[in-house]
Amino acid sequence: MSSFHIENQKRALVLAPFFSIGGPAGRPRFVASVLAEFMSVDVVTSDFDHGQKAKLEHRNYEQYEQVVYLETRPYRSNVGVARLISHLLFAFKATAYFKQNRDRYDVVYVSAPLNVLAWLIFKLAGTKTKIIDVVDIWPDVLPFPPLLRRLLAPAFGLWKWFFKSAVALADLVMAVSDEFINEAATYANDSAKVKRFYIGHERFEPAVAKQQVFTVAYVGNIGHLYDFDTLLDVLSDDDLRNSMQIFVIGKGDRQEWFVGELERRKIQHRFFGVVFEPHRLGKILRSCHVGFNGYINTTAAFSYKAATYLAAGLPLVNSMTGDLQHLVSEHELGENYEGGNRQQLRDGLLRLCRNGTTTMADNCERFFASQVESSKIAADMKDFFASNIGGSRESSSLVNGRAHALGE
Repeated sequence: MSSFHIENQKRALVLAPFFSIGGPAGRPRFVASVLAEFMSVDVVTSDFDHGQKAKLEHRNYEQYEQVVYLETRPYRSNVGVARLISHLLFAFKATAYFKQNRDRYDVVYVSAPLNVLAWLIFKLAGTKTKIIDVVDIWPDVLPFPPLLRRLLAPAFGLWKWFFKSAVALADLVMAVSDEFINEAATYANDSAKVKRFYIGHERFEPAVAKQQVFTVAYVGNIGHLYDFDTLLDVLSDDDLRNSMQIFVIGKGDRQEWFVGELERRKIQHRFFGVVFEPHRLGKILRSCHVGFNGYINTTAAFSYKAATYLAAGLPLVNSMTGDLQHLVSEHELGENYEGGNRQQLRDGLLRLCRNGTTTMADNCERFFASQVESSKIAADMKDFFASNIGGSRESSSLVNGRAHALGE
């Protein structure tokens, strides 16, 4: 453990199903790094890498007192019963760990959408400071067909009840978007402190030449939530096929199908697979012109991929409603379209291609610096914790590599 001043020797427990130390920092790891500025931090996570769909190497990290890996059932698909069973198994095991060790901790952090875990932990936490961080609201944001929602309405209602009840027990309520924090605030108790923090990202280095062909970037999970069918249809159009290309960075359930369709339709493309190394990822993204943030039917979140595109100064091609829709329009950060609407997506891409993206890219750089850059969000979050949890504010900068850890 690194030596730095800890007031009252407080200790926090961060419970997170995904906490890969080797890859990019997700929200729980970002928060854990900020909490580590004030107190000792233990992490409880699963032994399964959600992105790689493989068992994780058990590693500690100098920022944290210990990282505990709980055995969890693996799964291959991001949608389906196997993933839900895996999350429930982790929730029960993590709750058992907390029950056995709760006297060690003063602060406990859980991120939603693990609604059951948050509720179980907070019921056991008593007077400890309880932090819930709303990254997604399940089942609301998941693209279940309307008929299935009607048939399973009681089960979905119970699922959402755990979320509402967990928020009501929390002392600090955070969220990644205004829409999420506004909903969570309706369930919060009267004494809870409520604040929105966008998903942070480290800035990618500039000064990379753009591709000669107008290039759309897609980064992240190649899964069922994303509006790939509409994108493929639009890029197959004769007006766009010869004037545009797409760079795909990531992997996922629909990877083979998506890359196969790009080849079958003769759409200009490059597939890079997963790229974690920031310098290489930055060079790829900086060479593109826009980032695709198209979803089939997802509302309200400020997506990880949007933060990644903004970190590279890329205007967004966005169908996510809620915060991002308003921000893209208000700050001129790209083009909005309605998910599934081929004409809107086609028109938006053509406008960006023909009018150029320099002005919008400058807008993205400014918005990123003021709202999304990791150091800015970390400083705001430290102030929030210092005011509501207590702890030393003597260290105004991250020490012993912490700044690097926040943005990995």
